[in-house]
Amino acid sequence: RRHRVKSILEPSPPFSPLLATKIFLSSIQVCFQKDVLDRSCERIHRHCSDTGMKLMGFQGARGDPGSQGPVGPPGRRGPVGQVGPSGLVGEAGEVGSPGRDGRCNCSFPNMYVHRVPIPGPPVKEKMVPVPVVVVKEVEVTRLVPFEPTPPGFGPPPGWSPGMPKPDLKNGTLLFGNFTDEWGNYTNYTTVEPYTGPPTLGYNRRECMLAAVGIPVLHAESQYGEVGSWMRDSHPQSDHMAEKRWVTDGYASPVLYEYENERQMMNKVQKIKYYVDYLASGTGNLIYNGSYYYHRHGTTSLVRYDLETTDQIEADLGDIAHKDCGRLPDHTFEDCNETERHPWLYNRPHNYADFAVDENGLWVIYMRPESDALYVSKIEPDFYIVDTWEVADVNGTQLADAFIMCGVLYGLENATTRDSRISFAYDLFRNETIPGQVAWYNPYQGLTMLHYNPVDSRLYFFDDRRLLSVNVRMDEDEPEYED
Repeated sequence: RRHRVKSILEPSPPFSPLLATKIFLSSIQVCFQKDVLDRSCERIHRHCSDTGMKLMGFQGARGDPGSQGPVGPPGRRGPVGQVGPSGLVGEAGEVGSPGRDGRCNCSFPNMYVHRVPIPGPPVKEKMVPVPVVVVKEVEVTRLVPFEPTPPGFGPPPGWSPGMPKPDLKNGTLLFGNFTDEWGNYTNYTTVEPYTGPPTLGYNRRECMLAAVGIPVLHAESQYGEVGSWMRDSHPQSDHMAEKRWVTDGYASPVLYEYENERQMMNKVQKIKYYVDYLASGTGNLIYNGSYYYHRHGTTSLVRYDLETTDQIEADLGDIAHKDCGRLPDHTFEDCNETERHPWLYNRPHNYADFAVDENGLWVIYMRPESDALYVSKIEPDFYIVDTWEVADVNGTQLADAFIMCGVLYGLENATTRDSRISFAYDLFRNETIPGQVAWYNPYQGLTMLHYNPVDSRLYFFDDRRLLSVNVRMDEDEPEYED
C-alpha cells in the first residue's frame, strides 16, 4: 500500500523513443504468438474430433437434416407387458351358412313298416293298425295309411316292426283264396295301450357320478349376489334351447328372460315375467317351456306357461312352508327357527327344489316336523307318481342337491372353496351309495345347483356368477326283466 502511494506521488519519467520502440516490438511479438497458438489449438481440436471425438468445442448451430439412412436390423424382442383391460364387446357378426345335416342319435330303434296287402273292393285309402315299438318292451298300436294293393307277400315268420328290413325274396304268402268278398278277414293283433295313472317304471339311464370337471363362467348376473339361472331342461325347439332365464334373490315374483347366452352376457333382457305369486327359494326351473316354482307361504306348486301365461297350481301336501312375515317394503321380518318351518338346505325362504333328469320331473322338499329329506316323482301336471323319505341325511345340513340318472346327490358345503358331493341315494333301488366326489366353489357363495339332461352338465349360481361344469359318468347298460 505504501509502495502504491509512493508510485503515485513520484513523477513519471520523461518520454523516450527507444522505450516506445521496445513496447511496440513487444506487442507485435505477443500478437504473433497468440495467432500461432490459436492456429495450433484449432488443428489439435480438429484432429481430436476426427479421431477420438474428444476435446470437442461448444455445439454449434443445428444444421439441415440429412437424407434418411438405410433401415437397420430389428432389435431384440422386449419382455411381455402386463395384460390390459378387457375391451368392449363387439357387434354380433353375420349369420353363418347352415351346417351339415346332423345324424340322429335317438334311443329308439329304426322302425320298418311293411306295406301290408289289404284285400277288398277298390277304395282310395285304408287305415290299418300296425304295432310300433316305442321303447324297449313297450308296444302300442298306430294307424298307418296304405294304398290298396292286391294280395302279395308278407314279411318272413317272426319279423316284427323294429327289426331289420327283411329280404322279400324269402317271404311267404300272406293271403290266399278268400271266401269273404269284402276282405273283413284280419291277420293282426294289437296290444291294448296302458290307460291307467302314470307309474315310475324303470330307470331310463343308469349311471354314476365319477368326477366333476372345471367350472365354466358363462356370465355375471346384473342383479344381486343371490339367485338362480337356468336353461330349458326339455326344450321343444332350437329357439327355446338357446334361451336363458335368471331370478334374483331368495324369493322373487320376477323371471328375467334372455334371447341367448350372448345377450345374457351383455345384460340385454328380452322379457320380464311378473308371475302371480311370490316364487319362494332358488330351486325353480324351466321345463318344456314352463316355469315351475313354489308359491311362498303355501303348500302349492305352480306351473307358469311362458308362451300363453296360463298357469296351474297343485297342492303338494304336507310340505314345510311357514316362513317369516313380510314387511310393507316387501322384505322379510327377522324370525327364529321356532317361528317358521325348517328351510331346505338351511337357505333362507327355500322350501322346494325342483329337479330334472333322464326320467323326468322331481321335487325335493322337507316336512314341518322332520329333518329328513323327501323326494317326489311328479308329472308336468303335478300328479305325484311316488314319494321317498330319505332319512339318512338331514335336509338342513346339505348345501344343495340334484338328481341325475335316478340318483339323488347331496353337496356338503356352499361357502368354502373346496367341498364334496358326499351323499348319493339310488331312488330306483332305494339304497344309499357310498363314495364321494370333489366339488369346487370358485366364488364361495353357491345358492343354486341343477342337473340338466339336455347336455349332461351341472348348472350353478355362485356369488352373482352364472357357471356350469361338465361331469364324468360311469355308465352301465340297464338290465330289464321280462
